[in-house]
Amino acid sequence: MTKPLTGEALEAILQESNIIALTGHIGVRLVVLENADYRLLVLNGSVQSVQDKHDPARIVLAHQVPLLQALAAVPKQGRVLELGLGGGSAMNHAQVHFPHLQWLCLEQYAAVVSLYFDHFCPNFLPVEQKIRTTSALSWLRENPQEQFDLVLCDLYDKIDMPLLEACAQAVLPGGQLNINWLPHMQNDALGDEALDSCPALSGWARATHPIAGFRNRVYQLTRPTETATAS
Repeated sequence: MTKPLTGEALEAILQESNIIALTGHIGVRLVVLENADYRLLVLNGSVQSVQDKHDPARIVLAHQVPLLQALAAVPKQGRVLELGLGGGSAMNHAQVHFPHLQWLCLEQYAAVVSLYFDHFCPNFLPVEQKIRTTSALSWLRENPQEQFDLVLCDLYDKIDMPLLEACAQAVLPGGQLNINWLPHMQNDALGDEALDSCPALSGWARATHPIAGFRNRVYQLTRPTETATAS
């Protein structure tokens, strides 16, 4: 398996890449960059996604290794909810390596979805994969009955208590919630305090994965298979 990019390698790619698309509105600036080997999506100066042009299904960003690790354990025809499309690297990876999964991605910016189809979608979107342009929290609150084997929270945004609780409710018993925690976007830089104070995550197993060379860390949170009941 090809190793993900280091921080130094990513910086070098940014320096030698050219702008091929630019869009956005007030408070949101989206840029697509590329060089001979990679294509990148940048939001407000921060890299959101990197695609290997020769192997679009390859995992290129280091945080996605622990973030997507649980895909192999999702049962056939299992359901995955992804919060935040970016350049669609997780979906592209799943198309090749886990084509049987039922995948729903929620992305709040229509411009991000358009850029995905214009620059990052390899061929076509299979019927197993769907994208909806909506706020993650709004959709979760409007669809409380929907539950998934795996919820991937990879948002370039503040992850507050209402979103944490809604994500937890969307996970099936025995399922997993994986969060890419961005310290500079949060009140709690490390994330442990926020997770500890979320009642919906009480009793969940937790694994923490600092990402070498980067500021973010990934949390893997597993819901108990059964809730104990009093006899």
